[in-house]
Amino acid sequence: MATYQFLGETSAIPYEAPGYTVLKKYVDFADLVLNPQKLALASAPNTPLSSFAGLAAADVLQLFHIPAGTLVFGMGMYAQAVDTNATGTIALGDGSSTAGWMAATATTAAAVTTTVVGDAYGSDNYNFLAYKAADTLDALGATATLIDAKVHFFAIVMKAFDITSVV
Repeated sequence: MATYQFLGETSAIPYEAPGYTVLKKYVDFADLVLNPQKLALASAPNTPLSSFAGLAAADVLQLFHIPAGTLVFGMGMYAQAVDTNATGTIALGDGSSTAGWMAATATTAAAVTTTVVGDAYGSDNYNFLAYKAADTLDALGATATLIDAKVHFFAIVMKAFDITSVV
């Protein structure tokens, strides 16, 4: 079980961005296997990997780093090219719940899968989840190893307030 991030990435949302923002990330797992230096371990974000065999079960890929004071309205994915590993699934979550935004979903059918209210977060969050502390929005390799899927990930967010100015 490892936690990966894209080499050198930090917060995904500018502090002055007004209104909603759609964060997007295209991940070509075959390209990452061939070019592991695009990734780093989250514990050493500026040290490129020398090898990457794919996103294994229980591995986490941090997709978006979000600052404190961010509202997340939903998260989803579109499998543009399916993984040849027919049992591979991805869950979407954050640092609190690896499947909080979307339960494990197969990458074997090219279809949009999205949630407005996170699967694990329930309907009592009024269609958004407020992050009081900085966090990451993540993809979890839920089953099997993803080696060649091509997936578009997205999150609908808003930087609502500067947490440092709240008393």
